[in-house]
Amino acid sequence: MIHIGLAAALVAVPPIDQGAVRDAALTAGFQEAYVGAAGPIARAIHAAYDIPASVTVAQSILESNWGRSKLSVNELNHFGFKCVRPTSPGPIALRCARYPSTECIPAPCHAVDAYFRVYASIDDSFRDYGRLLTTSSNYAAALPVRDDPDAFIRVVARKYATDPEYANKVIKLMDRYDLRRFDVP
Repeated sequence: MIHIGLAAALVAVPPIDQGAVRDAALTAGFQEAYVGAAGPIARAIHAAYDIPASVTVAQSILESNWGRSKLSVNELNHFGFKCVRPTSPGPIALRCARYPSTECIPAPCHAVDAYFRVYASIDDSFRDYGRLLTTSSNYAAALPVRDDPDAFIRVVARKYATDPEYANKVIKLMDRYDLRRFDVP
């Protein structure tokens, strides 16, 4: 299964110290491994839900810090999905777990505690992403522009994140790591 490759990439590479990147080659190798593992999963999500694979990979990178965040390592949540309520994980997640987070609405950005979804597998996290973006009324306006990854994330970002630069960050990741290659059949 594809998720085994991503899990192996997470286990095979030790976490990088918070303060600095020890070695640019190690970082590039880790990033390449994450993209190489997440790309096929994103293509499967595209096949199932018809959303841009490039956006899926870029959002997973941003939300999970290349699969190294506590939320992605401990809870297999690669998209930062919160629970509706502390006891409502949704139809795919197993449960909810409390983590510190940052919200920017209302301004200024501030620290909060939030409940995030916990998944049984990385595949479930990616599948929930596809399901949520195609079934929630919050993202309905993005579906008509799903053939344009930049336009798609700009519409999705309006409801997905409180960071006003979120769409630009996702687009920069798509550009820097040539993620649009995953949109080509």
